[in-house]
Amino acid sequence: MNKSYKTALFITVGITLVLISGIIFPSDENETSNLISATNKDQPIMTVSVINAVAEPYSKDITLRGYTASKRTVSLKSQIKGRITELPIEKGARVFFGDTICRVDVEDRQANYDESIALVNQRELEYEASIKLFSQGHRSETNHSAAKATLDAAVARSTRTKIELDNTEIKAPFDGIINDRLIEVGDYMKIGEVCAVIMEENPFLIVADISEKLISQTKIGAKAHAVLQGGRRLEGKISYISSIADVNTRTFRIELEVPNPNYDIRDGITAELFLQGDETQAQKISPATLVLNDKGLVGVRVVDVKNQVQFKEAEILGNHENGIWITGVPSHYKIITKGHEFVAAGEFVKIVLEINPAP
Repeated sequence: MNKSYKTALFITVGITLVLISGIIFPSDENETSNLISATNKDQPIMTVSVINAVAEPYSKDITLRGYTASKRTVSLKSQIKGRITELPIEKGARVFFGDTICRVDVEDRQANYDESIALVNQRELEYEASIKLFSQGHRSETNHSAAKATLDAAVARSTRTKIELDNTEIKAPFDGIINDRLIEVGDYMKIGEVCAVIMEENPFLIVADISEKLISQTKIGAKAHAVLQGGRRLEGKISYISSIADVNTRTFRIELEVPNPNYDIRDGITAELFLQGDETQAQKISPATLVLNDKGLVGVRVVDVKNQVQFKEAEILGNHENGIWITGVPSHYKIITKGHEFVAAGEFVKIVLEINPAP
């Protein structure tokens, strides 16, 4: 046999013997590798801390941007014409119901009223005499009715002159503050001209606009609160919700009525209005428990009944003193609170159950 053929034959036989020996007599390295693989399938890789996914009732606050506003602001207008003779109240002063704000010249109005009273007295005497004559048959029914009509006319004239006399004093219709005064002593006022502007200070309003999506989550009489720009918190109740939407914004005006006993809330201050939204079921967790998956979704890693790790997307509803409120985790899962950085979905783990965080 040619020498080169013999050499190739020996090499082929040697390789075959090496391969056969590896199958029949496996090496210690192969045995160790197989043992580790079997162990990995039967034993947990990591120990993690978990809490039970326990949902609780939660109401998310609805936050609206608004402003303070007086409940009533009225322009005091003259109902008669005449010259202003006195302005007893200065601009910026607080007044009470019935206080005189502006005084118009009485002129002959007092005399007209006195005359009307005298006429009423005369007509009353004439009517009393008519009653007696009519009952005795000495006066016709027509004449008796005329006496009654004359008395009624005198009373009506007296009422008109009394109203005109009273209108010489423009009075405060409620307790408030004189926010502006538009005339001075000596000015001549016409009917309908503004004497002063009065603003009611207690209670006050927080006014905001609520979207059509959220309007169903509140109602008149519901408790709410507002925070002014300086941080002051005001408690109150919803007193008004508009039934007609703004044509441009499709929002509805909403008003929170708050007490202002010290008269220290000013009109037009920026405020945030906080309403209590619909109640839902949510879970309290630490924000450190949140993770991002490969798709960039926010959620938590959980352990199922087989102690296998899964990722569950979660919606953050709001904050509480010790963490955050989330929803989206079914109650049969356990949320990983420690060790979630070192495990991935699909892995099996050993769990240590913690007590759920206090509210």
